[in-house]
Amino acid sequence: MMKKVLSLLLAALLAAALMGCGENGKESAAPGTQPEGSQKEQATDTPDTKAESPAEASSDAQPEDGLEILDKDGKRLGAISQRASCTAADEGIFYSVVDQAEYALTGTAQYRFFRLADGSDVLLGTLEDQGYEALYARTELDGVVYALAVTGNPFDNEPDTLWLLAFDTEKGSMEKYAVSEHGHPYAALTAVNGKLFIMNHEMTEPACDTVYVFDPAAGSVDELLSFADTAEASLRSICAAEDGFFLLRLRTADGQPQLSLDRYDSSGKKLSEKALNEMCLAALLKVQGIISEDDAKNELAMMVSHFSVEESRYLFYENFSVTRLILDLETGEALLAETDLYTMSPGGGSPVVYRINFPGDDFAGPEILALQDGAMTQLAFTAPDERTLIQSVSHSPAGTWLVYAKDAAGSAAALILWTEP
Repeated sequence: MMKKVLSLLLAALLAAALMGCGENGKESAAPGTQPEGSQKEQATDTPDTKAESPAEASSDAQPEDGLEILDKDGKRLGAISQRASCTAADEGIFYSVVDQAEYALTGTAQYRFFRLADGSDVLLGTLEDQGYEALYARTELDGVVYALAVTGNPFDNEPDTLWLLAFDTEKGSMEKYAVSEHGHPYAALTAVNGKLFIMNHEMTEPACDTVYVFDPAAGSVDELLSFADTAEASLRSICAAEDGFFLLRLRTADGQPQLSLDRYDSSGKKLSEKALNEMCLAALLKVQGIISEDDAKNELAMMVSHFSVEESRYLFYENFSVTRLILDLETGEALLAETDLYTMSPGGGSPVVYRINFPGDDFAGPEILALQDGAMTQLAFTAPDERTLIQSVSHSPAGTWLVYAKDAAGSAAALILWTEP
């Protein structure tokens, strides 16, 4: 039953999820609903810490017909595959390419790193039988890039393993750790105080939402919290707090969705809970196309693609439907309430919002917005040539920026890569 529900969510999305470096900056663009269920048995997974050594950790020749990489002045730095799903990482581009046979829903994923310093394109490792990577879950911690990926076909009735992948871009290596044998594609990941916290919707019968903690020093994945996933309550996502993490939780009371922000310390102790409905609904009614409170409530029930709380005060929220919100949790003010003409950045850096411009759009020039001094402020960005239509933006914790842009005809794509001084 769980797999059948998931099939409805991922149909026509899964095979194309990683086919292109951005494509609106999202891993998918259709709404989803939480799979039904109630409770699960205790997980007994043992992490697999075997290193995946890339073949001689070598740099492959750059594809002549690949996606060009330019600096801010238009100088060509190199090229990577046109099919790359890429985000900025410290000192370069972290990306994956999935090789799938025709009509196959799984394939071999290559994870690679384009190094800005010398233009080398390094194979970090491969993952066989990959069905989905949670693009928004990519996170950097202590110089290592982490990602979440599911192996197995999500359309059959067999369990799919959720893996935590660790990539040392300096050494050119990959390690993988089994998180759950009942993985969900919309898993989430955050870094707190030198550890990683992972949220998964366990695809079991009955179902459960689980929070795991990963200690890089020990190489261990351990279950920290477990919640019954029912028609009345489910987790939506996880993000870092100063001393722990936030969980975004959806509850249903009398048929009405209730969204709350729950704060935990790093040991899993609940510290506080804040109701979000009033400020979220007020902001949602400002979004173009949402014309009634019922429409706004339906948006609250959608699966979440991006969620973070910046400075313990500003909520960044994006779902797989049409909603992008940035809210001041202290005042209730909406700093941004937009439809999917705008979208949020994936990767390990603090979030930015960018406008996706299409041919015929009357908006002149690219627009990238970031939170500065309690307001959304447009960042200075000038494309080095005619490629001004933004398809995706990401940046790393140390200040490497990556913009995927096209020209006014929607072609002539390029990656614009630079580091802040």
